[in-house]
Amino acid sequence: MKREILRIRGGRPLFGRTEIRGAKNAVLPMLAASLLTPEPVTVRNCPFITDVDDMVCVLRALGADIERRGRDIIVSGSPSLTEIPPHLACAMRSSVFMLGALLAERGEVRLFTPGGCRIGARPLDIHLDGFMRMGAKVEFAEDYILCHAEKLRGAEIVLRYPSVGATENLVMAAVKAEGITRIIGAAREPEIVSLVRLLRKMGAEISGEGTPLVTVCGTGALDGATVTPVPDRIVAGTVMAAVAVCGGRVELSGADSSSMGAVISPFLGAHTFLVEHGGSMTFESDGMLSSTDVCTGPYPLFPTDMQAPFMACQCYASGMSTMRETVFEDRFSHVGELVKMGAKIALAGNTAFVDGSAGMHGAELRAADLRGGAGLVVAALGAEGESSVSGVRYIDRGYENIEETFRNLGGNIALESVTV
Repeated sequence: MKREILRIRGGRPLFGRTEIRGAKNAVLPMLAASLLTPEPVTVRNCPFITDVDDMVCVLRALGADIERRGRDIIVSGSPSLTEIPPHLACAMRSSVFMLGALLAERGEVRLFTPGGCRIGARPLDIHLDGFMRMGAKVEFAEDYILCHAEKLRGAEIVLRYPSVGATENLVMAAVKAEGITRIIGAAREPEIVSLVRLLRKMGAEISGEGTPLVTVCGTGALDGATVTPVPDRIVAGTVMAAVAVCGGRVELSGADSSSMGAVISPFLGAHTFLVEHGGSMTFESDGMLSSTDVCTGPYPLFPTDMQAPFMACQCYASGMSTMRETVFEDRFSHVGELVKMGAKIALAGNTAFVDGSAGMHGAELRAADLRGGAGLVVAALGAEGESSVSGVRYIDRGYENIEETFRNLGGNIALESVTV
């Protein structure tokens, strides 16, 4: 049997330029929102990653017409089905975005247990509670959820946690509901702002995106539109993490610093430099890192998706660093792999204590989730000796040819197929 691994020999500084594409976490809900109109919706600058490929498969399975022209994805036609095929739902967590769009467009949706990375409980109760407030009925079976509504009505919905997915789903459902919907305690992520920008171009009446109070005035038919999603701040942050560890100077073309404040902040210090210029950023590091204390949280706090890549930096920093994870309770799967490389990490509840005094060396590593896998790649790029990283399929969900990205910057990294 064959499997793919990343073979990495660390210790090389990184120099050059890389392009930051549209954010995975913006592209996926935008593609779901395209079901709200039969008119063509074009999402531009989409990355070539497996999560986007899987979302395209879901849309096709529901009956939509899809055309991909390079980095542009054009979706047109109305969905003919309301059931997301089980094998597709189980392949990707982002199939949950179909809940709001299909409920609004067809009045019904059946969703089998969604897949994705195993990083802890990601319950749908916040989504479903909101739908029920809008008049939907929800039925639970052993392996699927059925939502249906003859007519969605505007409502005041208070989120007990600023869930990104729930905010996006409820906004999509509300654009065709009768009356006004107010989402209180909404998530504020830039990817939500990007989704709203598309919906507004389609004719939706929405205000307050990027704040804890989002107001949606239900409208009738929506039009087609063309939109470019916000750049991927997590991919940009992952490249910054690798430069911080390895040393070097890299231009992040297309990166938007206005949405990356909490991502950028922990990187800045006496040995790193950041310059912004005309739609891009240049990040420079001499590889000498200082200890940091970081806590993840909803936007505008440090994103949980950057936790693993930045913990790789902490493994190279002088002194004791801490990383507190407050979003997902099971997002430390990469810690055991970093320890294989010589890292000194102690876990206490939701906090990791990282002693960067020990050197890092190559090892055989296994990615168990998307961002954890990216963190292992960052760690291996800075380590002494050779590492191999398996579980590449997880990394491919959110990073476009990660080996090519870092090889073009001077890293010694290659994708290999090995017999097991």
